[in-house]
Amino acid sequence: LLIGLRGSSELGHHTVFFPKDYDAEFDSIFEKRRPVEDPAIYICNPNDSKMKRAGVDESWSVLINAPRHQPKDGFNWDEKSSKEYSQHIINLMEAKGLDIRSRVEVLEYRSPADLERNVNAPGGSIYGTSSNGARSAFWRARNRSKIRRVEAAGDTSADVVKVGVDIASELSKKLLDYGVPGLHFYTMNNAAPTIEIINRIGLR
Repeated sequence: LLIGLRGSSELGHHTVFFPKDYDAEFDSIFEKRRPVEDPAIYICNPNDSKMKRAGVDESWSVLINAPRHQPKDGFNWDEKSSKEYSQHIINLMEAKGLDIRSRVEVLEYRSPADLERNVNAPGGSIYGTSSNGARSAFWRARNRSKIRRVEAAGDTSADVVKVGVDIASELSKKLLDYGVPGLHFYTMNNAAPTIEIINRIGLR
């Protein structure tokens, strides 16, 4: 869920509400292949004006564990089920004392089906391949791309982010000078690097 709200709450940057039965959550996901009735709820509430739309005071990203999108022999995350489950999650959050519906300005939801369709994540997985097992290290994505002179690098420490912003800004300027029609930035739930790049290349 992506929620923009009027007014302020006392939530910190990171908040997790754990269910009464954590094991039941994973039974529901992997055994029953059904949305969890009482899931763990993670809320990211960044105190950063750059991550908020105009007219909202808080911008929440709410993450829930969910079964993969598997219409034939699992769960079908169609529009109806996705909308109903998003309302169920809001009901749970309000039952925990959070005031949402009276404050909401923006409400969007992303289901596993949306993730599969929009970013080619099989089943809507956001974590990639499993890192368990003795051979898992050998199945990690390579740093070097099949595309000539393109390599992958990633971390969230300040130094790595700065280096990434420096490199991305320089490359973006060159691409725009070459006449590319547009640019896409993926900074994984962190708008600040994207905004910094946009400022550096003079698009704002």
